[in-house]
Amino acid sequence: MKHLSTLVTRLVLLLLFVLLASSPAYTTEIDDATVFVEAFNAYQQKDYLLAIEKCDQLNQVFPDSPLRDVTLLLIARASLKSGDNERAAKSISLFSSEFPESSLKTSVEDELKTLAGRQQKGELLAPDKTLQTSAKKVRSDRLARERAAEQKREMERVARAKAEQERLAQIKLEAERRETERLQAEKLAKASIKAVITLNNAAGAVPVDSNGALPIEIANKGKNSEEFLLTVTAAKEYDATLVRADKPNEIITRLTLAAGETFKGSVAFRMPAEMVDGHRTTVAVKAVSAKFSDVSFQRDTVVISSAPLVRAVAKLAKQKVIPGEKLRYRVMVLNAGSLPARNLTVRLQLPSQIDFQGAPDTPFKQESDGTLVFKVDQVDIGKLAEINLDVQVRENSMAGQEVRGHVEVVNGTLQRKDIFTASATTIQAK
Repeated sequence: MKHLSTLVTRLVLLLLFVLLASSPAYTTEIDDATVFVEAFNAYQQKDYLLAIEKCDQLNQVFPDSPLRDVTLLLIARASLKSGDNERAAKSISLFSSEFPESSLKTSVEDELKTLAGRQQKGELLAPDKTLQTSAKKVRSDRLARERAAEQKREMERVARAKAEQERLAQIKLEAERRETERLQAEKLAKASIKAVITLNNAAGAVPVDSNGALPIEIANKGKNSEEFLLTVTAAKEYDATLVRADKPNEIITRLTLAAGETFKGSVAFRMPAEMVDGHRTTVAVKAVSAKFSDVSFQRDTVVISSAPLVRAVAKLAKQKVIPGEKLRYRVMVLNAGSLPARNLTVRLQLPSQIDFQGAPDTPFKQESDGTLVFKVDQVDIGKLAEINLDVQVRENSMAGQEVRGHVEVVNGTLQRKDIFTASATTIQAK
């Protein structure tokens, strides 16, 4: 009974977790605690095949679950109870090998230990057909009950739906007659509203941290004067607005056009400084009829950013070094973007096994924590800047250690920081 007491204690904790998980924040997906509780309850109800099925689901969906120990125990016990001696022995052996120090080992039944021992000796364990038949009957009975309950629920639902349909039918007939007349008149009015939006995006990519503009025309192709509500949809950081061509500082949100009249303006926006090179975002302009909110016209376009794309590669001159060896440490800063990278600060943190000896022909500063700071004025498109350091491997470095530093590149112009891990080097014995 000791193992049952242990499992009950753990189940209480799991039930508390499940109650917390029942809040809206957790109901969108299953969790391992819920699945285990379902398996445990199935075992308690002697539906051993369902318990095994739930445990298999838990192991498949949550392979790293902290409940794996009790899950393996539950599989072993449910397999034993359902006559699957082979799986019972395999599961208890797996539990013993994965959790050799578990306090739950003392709760394992002697019968399971015996089966595991026989299986490890190579014996083929025959199933208990009586238990298998009993387990299958329990499953069949459960499925039959579920089908019967589902059929009853469906019959009740159909009856309720039929009664409700009959009640609403009479009300609906009269309402539809009146609505048909109103909709016909409204349909004709809506069909007469016609607008065409032309959004020009031929300027190409827009540099980050700069202003952009998309020329736009909105033409009233209907036979009547119309008023439209105008909106520009884009990511918030673009601060996109619709302005007049002759008054670029005047933001337009409502527009009245006579029949055949065309409005000319532009979509003004600011390309955010933090956008990476080639970032694509959709800008949409929508004109909604002031009379009918469901009558609208929209035109979309894609705005592409242009920016520097900086990467740093740092490594020792050799992949394998020995204690006391002197060699070069190279840092290469390259630009794979579509704009030059300017005003760069390179901060290099050398590995603890490396002593800095100097940086020939390269001005630098060294901070109190040992970080080396270099300035790079500009890296053009498709070019790189190289920094060479003289270093020495410390004499007390241990063979087999991995040497790996870090490089931080700060773009002072765009206020952007990127951190890169240096290539690894291994220390060998002398």
